[in-house]
Amino acid sequence: MSSTNGADDGSVSLTVPARPEYLRLVRLAAADTGARAELSIEEIDDLRIAVDELSYALIGDDPLDETLTLRYVAAPGVVEIEGACPARDEPVEVSQLSKSIIGAVVDEHEITVADGVRRFRLVKQHRT
Repeated sequence: MSSTNGADDGSVSLTVPARPEYLRLVRLAAADTGARAELSIEEIDDLRIAVDELSYALIGDDPLDETLTLRYVAAPGVVEIEGACPARDEPVEVSQLSKSIIGAVVDEHEITVADGVRRFRLVKQHRT
């Protein structure tokens, strides 16, 4: 995407089937984004873990005939990732273990459900 002045804002969008077997692509794109943001190897691993956990929380165990769309934004020392897919009838279930893991590996995160769409947002910053 480009900003209004034509400059690249460092964002990449990825749309995959809302199925667990496609989360590998989601993690690979997160790792690339972390590298472009100049995060450390450990921070990139943390980012991959968080995007996997949050994406899985959105799509769940049962495959959907829908898509999961993610937007990855890299800036020097910081990554922001947003994900969205159609909502199911049941609320988003995140285990206590997953909540603990996500909270330990990223600086900010949230999951919301509104207007028939499940969404997450995470922020990972470089530690100096």
